[in-house]
Amino acid sequence: MIPLRLKISGFLSYHEPVEVDFSSFDLACISGQNGAGKSSLLDAMTWALFGQARKRDESVVNLQSQAAEVSFTFAYEANIYRVIRSLARGKTTALEFQIQQSGKAEKSAEWRPLTERTNRDTQARLEQVLRLDYDTFVNVSFFLQGHADQFAQQPPARRKEILGKILGLETWEVYRERAAEQRKAIENSLGAVDGHIAEIEAELAEEEPRKAHLADLEMQLGALAAGRKIQEAALATARQAHLALDKQRQLVVKLAESLERSNAGLTALQTRLAGRESERLAHADLLGRAKEVEAAYAAWQASRQELERWDGVASQFHEQEKLRLPFLDEINTEKARLEQEQSSLLVEKSAIEEKQAALGRLATEIDAAQKSLAEAEAKLEERVSLEGQAQESREKQAELRAENAALKAEMDELKVRIEKLQAADGASCPLCGQPLNPEHRQSTLEQLQAEGKQMGDRWRTNKATAEELAGRITDCEARLKQLAPAESERLAQSNAVARLAERLEADQKKVKEWEKGGAKRLAQVARLLEGEKFAVDARKQLAKVDKQLAALGYDAASHDAARKTEVQGRTAEAAYRALESARAATQPLDDEIANLKEQIGQQSAAFGAQQKEYDETAAALAAVESQSPDLDAAERALFDLQERENGLNQEVGAARQKVSVLDVQRERKKKYESERGELGLQIGRYKALERAFGKDGVPALLIEQALPEIELKANEILGRLSEDSMRLHFETQGKYKDEKRKDLRETLEIQVSDGAGLRDYEMFSGGEAFRVNFAIRLALSEVLAARKGARLQMLVIDEGFGSQDALGR
Repeated sequence: MIPLRLKISGFLSYHEPVEVDFSSFDLACISGQNGAGKSSLLDAMTWALFGQARKRDESVVNLQSQAAEVSFTFAYEANIYRVIRSLARGKTTALEFQIQQSGKAEKSAEWRPLTERTNRDTQARLEQVLRLDYDTFVNVSFFLQGHADQFAQQPPARRKEILGKILGLETWEVYRERAAEQRKAIENSLGAVDGHIAEIEAELAEEEPRKAHLADLEMQLGALAAGRKIQEAALATARQAHLALDKQRQLVVKLAESLERSNAGLTALQTRLAGRESERLAHADLLGRAKEVEAAYAAWQASRQELERWDGVASQFHEQEKLRLPFLDEINTEKARLEQEQSSLLVEKSAIEEKQAALGRLATEIDAAQKSLAEAEAKLEERVSLEGQAQESREKQAELRAENAALKAEMDELKVRIEKLQAADGASCPLCGQPLNPEHRQSTLEQLQAEGKQMGDRWRTNKATAEELAGRITDCEARLKQLAPAESERLAQSNAVARLAERLEADQKKVKEWEKGGAKRLAQVARLLEGEKFAVDARKQLAKVDKQLAALGYDAASHDAARKTEVQGRTAEAAYRALESARAATQPLDDEIANLKEQIGQQSAAFGAQQKEYDETAAALAAVESQSPDLDAAERALFDLQERENGLNQEVGAARQKVSVLDVQRERKKKYESERGELGLQIGRYKALERAFGKDGVPALLIEQALPEIELKANEILGRLSEDSMRLHFETQGKYKDEKRKDLRETLEIQVSDGAGLRDYEMFSGGEAFRVNFAIRLALSEVLAARKGARLQMLVIDEGFGSQDALGR
């Protein structure tokens, strides 16, 4: 993959849109201050291709932006592709994958979409085209900052593990875990089978006790069946005797029912006689008070006539009284209106009194708010001044640092010149080409050293000034942080002053308006209500109507007294009607009483004869029942025998089932034993797979197979870096410190040979070690790319050459 164009907007360090054109160079160095966004360019590539950078979430969106978007155009195997990935805050990522139509210039090119239905499917197609995923890509094409030596700097025992991860051998660990899971599952199944076999063997051990128990139960069942037959015969005899007794009982029941009916008839006649005699006594009492009842009835008739007279006068009065209602309604309506107006004015008066009391408090609050506003404005002025001082200090600090960086480079160059001059032993000066005699060497060295001292003094002065400025900037920033709320405080206090002043003015205006109108109206309404000087015309018309009513002479009290007298006398009508009924009913009652007494005498004689017959029949039944067998006891005894026989039958069936099931259990045991053997074979196979997939199995063989290829490529690169003066060699096994052990330990030692001989990697200096790191790392990248079927066409090294001298770079 060869990058052609990178467009970034709102991503990490880049708020504004930025475009990088890679098509005009093959080798580039990206330099700048820390935090300038160098690594963000690399993150933009991996995020566009794989959706992964330092983070995978919204943190990749620039803090001042609402969305991040990266467009990456690259060439790969004779095709040009473009990937566009965007992420807006609070939304999901959008991904587009396109290929350029052949035969078109880039600016006028037409792009054919390769985007699939979902982001997941589009990502899978992109990785299929590249034949790389994120982990492989960053290991193959990226030397990330601080990770160039992540392999060589590890202890020898860890290098094999890391090499396995770089080569993607973690998959074999997944296989081993899956094999272990299968083995554990089969072992669980084997445990279950062993449990079934143990249960069956325990059940087969009970065969003889089960057979003996069955024989004992069958013998008990025979004895119970014989006893049941004897009890059935006894019960049949008892039932025949009870059939005869049932007929005798039915006769006694019929006699008892007839006796009860006769007794009920006699009682009813006696009750009816008592009622008629009671009625006759009541009529006799009423007939004795006949004169009193007739006098009360005549008085009631007179009170009815008096009430009718008063009702006529009252009707005329009520017709005339209706004329009063309109005038009363008018008077009450006006009174209610005035009272409502008075209530509203009193509420308004209370509110005005509260506002008057609050005017002083508002003035005090306005003074306090104006003082706070003045303080906030002073803080704001101080903040503006501090911001200017901080900005001036930052600019001066940046100038000093830039000057020191230039001075450092000049001093380093001067140091190299001094070292060359000191080391020179030829006839000519290596700096100016003049004859090199002791005087020229000494004078030139003094001049260079003087220049170096002057530069050093200036560098140190600049450094001290920059540090002093840094302190000032820190103080300003701390104070500015304290003054950050000044603007919001000033705005809040300004609003508060305006709001309080507006409120004071409005309250004062309302107080003046009340004093001019509301207060006077309240006093006027109070006078009208107290003197009842409202609705004057209605009051005059009402007085005329009242005068006409007085002329009718209607007395409501006398009318009420007449009404009460008539109501109280109404009972006399009922007594009079009862008296007439009593006179008509006396003779029929006397005839009915004589008839009832005759019927009672006849019924009493018949009841005595029935009672005698019932007593004789009941005595004969009791004599027979005392000598009959107990049918209930016989039935209970037979039922108990049947229940015991049924229960014993169930026990015999269960015992027979327990004996017969043993043959089935023997067959089940054979099947479980066969299954157990098969499960044991499967466990052995999966254990073998676990060993094969473990770190000492296939992964170790793959590492052993890859190491010669890695070593060969690393030595090709290392030879170019060291002018063929250095070579490396991997040792995969080593001896234990315990000399008695004959086996070898697994390791991955890196041994490097140079002009001084063969030494361990750890014995080399930082610059030499970096060359070894770089050679191994690049060799790993080439081998990993080849194994993934991809070509290594792009290489990014992030801050990797700081330890190299000029020749090494």
